[in-house]
This record gives sequence, structure tokens and C-alpha cells, in this order.
Amino acid sequence: MTDEQFIAGFLKVFETKPKIFEQGGAVDALANLSNTISQMADSSNKEVADAIGNWCADYPKITDEINLTARKLKPEATKTEGVNERLSNRYPELPENLKKRLPKS
Repeated sequence: MTDEQFIAGFLKVFETKPKIFEQGGAVDALANLSNTISQMADSSNKEVADAIGNWCADYPKITDEINLTARKLKPEATKTEGVNERLSNRYPELPENLKKRLPKS
């Protein structure tokens, strides 16, 4: 998996499977990750992917889900109303900063 694929995978899990963050107790720790990523504007995608990977080391279910997204050909439709908005509202800069690192499609 490339660094960009890993970043995109994390972003996809963040946006479509917020319950994984809640069940694993990772929601509060997202503040640290968000701060780290926002301070890495001049860093390479490898450094950002490494930072996400290091953060995910404490949350193996999130890492597993990222790896699954890389293998899936078609995205799954999931109900994310409410919970996803709470994560995005709580940490709006996290997806914004990660989206900047991905190729424009």
C-alpha cells in the first residue's frame, strides 16, 4: 500500500465508519492526531502516513479497517448520519488536511 493509499484509507474509515473510533476509545485521541497532522503541512506523505500508522498502533481495529479499504473494489454503503457528523464537527481540520495530500480525482 502506498502512503497516499494509506492516507486515503484512513480518511475513508474516518468518514464512513465512525463507530470503529467510538468502540475502540479512539475518539478522544483524535485530537492528538489532528494536531500532529496540522503541524505537518510541509512534511512528506510518507511522514504523514507514518504518523497515522503510529497513532493507529494503539487501535488495531482501525488499522484492520484501513487495510480492508485498500482491498475493496467498491465502497460499502453505510449509514453514518449523526455519528460521522459528530466526528467531522469535532475534528474538521483532520479530513481537510488529509484531503490536501491526495491526488485530485
